[in-house]
Amino acid sequence: MGNVDPLEVVFFDGKGWINFAPAVGRLITLVKSLPEPPVMIGYSRGGSVIAKLSESLDLRAAVLYESPIVDSEGVGGSFPVMQIWNNEGAKYSRFPARRKQAKRSEQLWSKSHPVTSIEGVGKHFTKRPPGHCWDQGLNQQIVDWILARSKRVQNTHPS
Repeated sequence: MGNVDPLEVVFFDGKGWINFAPAVGRLITLVKSLPEPPVMIGYSRGGSVIAKLSESLDLRAAVLYESPIVDSEGVGGSFPVMQIWNNEGAKYSRFPARRKQAKRSEQLWSKSHPVTSIEGVGKHFTKRPPGHCWDQGLNQQIVDWILARSKRVQNTHPS
């Protein structure tokens, strides 16, 4: 799959969404501590987190999987974005509010970002067993897209 080090995994659990602003604040602190802008990957409301971060931080790229923008008024920056919607997910939901959120997300990101759109297979989430649906058949395409946009910065400082 290529060298994707260093990789930092940060996620919000159910309680994290109750305290959205403090959780985003912790993530902002982490991103500011990095030596270079990161590639961010967000699933579901993770796209809202990335939208919020993009208002004040530089990002290298973002992968937004089934990620309508819910907790942000807009997006910042001009970094490349890969936007993925499952064929039975939010964009195609039987619930008008979900479809509206997905459409708004597509419009906001495409105004100032080069967007690559792909479609996955499955729903946004399942009740039995409970879980979100990530089309693993897309993983290599996602990795290739990230690596094509992630040139590593060479350390120019003497050892």
